[in-house]
Amino acid sequence: MMLMSLLLVLSLERLISKTPSWHIEKYASQYRDFLQKKGWLGEKASSAALYFYLLVPALLLGAIEYWLLGAFLTFIEQSIVLFICIGCPVLREIYKNFLNAAQRGDLQACSMYTDQLGHCASQSDSDGSASAEGKSFGQHLTWLNYQHYAAVMLWFIAFGAPGALFYSISRSTTEALCGANHPLKGAAGRLMFALDYIPVRVTAFGMLMMGHFSRALPEWLSHALQFDVPAYDVLTHISAKAEVLTPEEHQMQAENAAIEPRVLVKLAKRNVIFLLVITSALTLVGSLA
Repeated sequence: MMLMSLLLVLSLERLISKTPSWHIEKYASQYRDFLQKKGWLGEKASSAALYFYLLVPALLLGAIEYWLLGAFLTFIEQSIVLFICIGCPVLREIYKNFLNAAQRGDLQACSMYTDQLGHCASQSDSDGSASAEGKSFGQHLTWLNYQHYAAVMLWFIAFGAPGALFYSISRSTTEALCGANHPLKGAAGRLMFALDYIPVRVTAFGMLMMGHFSRALPEWLSHALQFDVPAYDVLTHISAKAEVLTPEEHQMQAENAAIEPRVLVKLAKRNVIFLLVITSALTLVGSLA
């Protein structure tokens, strides 16, 4: 059932333009507003309370699946939840705008679109050149692609729809708290470090399998058991080693900021296929339902 849901949702996500009603950000924002109105997510709230409130929707969803839904209804419900949690229409639109600006050679617009990608917890320096702008944008894009696709898929594979929902709400809340400089942003960041620790290494391993294996493997091994390196750095460092540029792309990279993001997007897409293949294999041997 999980494999069928993944294949169905990924196909629909590529074919259908999502409205805000079909994306998790809308519902995560409404949930945060509800908690703040009740005073449960105020500046004096504890870390334990934050973790509990983020876990509540997943627990409720899991209880509904267990007590109320049968196998067929659970399949429908899980597919709908996964469709809502996966992907990011805004990210896709920014990527298209960046490519158009890069083709025009408008580096100022490229820098603006890089800033629009957000991600409060990371900073990427750029000297304003096409190569640096492309690398900065590509790094952000790789990370956000992981957060909105690979990580959601892995949490769904491990824990079903409740897992995907818990990760998505935690990710959205962490970004909101960080952007607002909320006192709980540190606690939320620690939670995301724990939630991303294994998935980001699995994703990075998929990238080295689908990219330049011999160059990326030492980087992956050096980060495999480190507990003091942010997930963002783990993924971007390994993906930079795993990317494979043709000689023509190497020459064009200094003049065209779109080269690096395009290569990394192709690598990320191949990684999604790799995760689907592994999921299929586990399903065939009976390790996944």
